[in-house]
Amino acid sequence: MSPRRVPVEGEPKPSPDSASPSLADPARVEELEAELAKLNSTYLRLAADFENYRRRKSQEVEENARYGAVGLLQALLPGLDNLARAVSHIPADAKDGLAEGLRLTHKQLEDALASQGIHRISSVGEVFNPRLHDAVLTVPGGDAAPGTVVAELASGYQVHDRVIRPAQVSVAEAVEVTPASGAAAPPKEGSAPEAEDDAAERSRN
Repeated sequence: MSPRRVPVEGEPKPSPDSASPSLADPARVEELEAELAKLNSTYLRLAADFENYRRRKSQEVEENARYGAVGLLQALLPGLDNLARAVSHIPADAKDGLAEGLRLTHKQLEDALASQGIHRISSVGEVFNPRLHDAVLTVPGGDAAPGTVVAELASGYQVHDRVIRPAQVSVAEAVEVTPASGAAAPPKEGSAPEAEDDAAERSRN
């Protein structure tokens, strides 16, 4: 341990200003403040970028968890279509083992897909929705209101709220009512009888 220096009597004491002249320099203080502001701005920008990255990755994880079955559904669509066609051709009164097996397999497969958020789009009897339905044909509606889906040609599927394939459907069209044979159609605006009446009225005035 070095011995403590004893001040000599009459020796001037160092002042704080003389001990650290750089801290008393206004230019140096301004320079340090500018550097601090720059570092603070850089920190805030990096913090904001990291927060945006964290939020984006969290959203991607959520979407992958919610819509991760999209690829599986697209791979299964041809098989689902063929199975649905086979089931639709089974007579309603068929009770043999093959018929019952196909019906059960179709139901179990749809239940398994539903457990993963995959649902078949409801079509027949629904009002045509261009987001859910693809109108392949328009047919006379009969008792169905115009714009109602009357038949489903191919099933559509969606994963939660995302449509993977719209249902191909036929839609009821409005029936055009024609006048009965021999009945005179109402005159259109600007027709010859109205023009003659207008000319006669003007001549009387």
